[in-house]
Amino acid sequence: MTELKRLEFYGQLQTAIAELPDIFRTTIMLREIEGMTYEEIAEITQATLGTVKSRIARARYRLQVQLQPYLEA
Repeated sequence: MTELKRLEFYGQLQTAIAELPDIFRTTIMLREIEGMTYEEIAEITQATLGTVKSRIARARYRLQVQLQPYLEA
């Protein structure tokens, strides 16, 4: 991946994350950026472990769908 394509991808990634519903954005950021465990996220968001896992899976799916054109290139 060229530097220009990489920059374009990260710009699209930031946009895609910003467009997530708040609860998905919060959980995915805590997991992927902050590196927190599912248990820590559940405690912070006051959600069950299953809910946290579901939210992260849904956020990842939405990001994958939105970024698919960049992942195939």
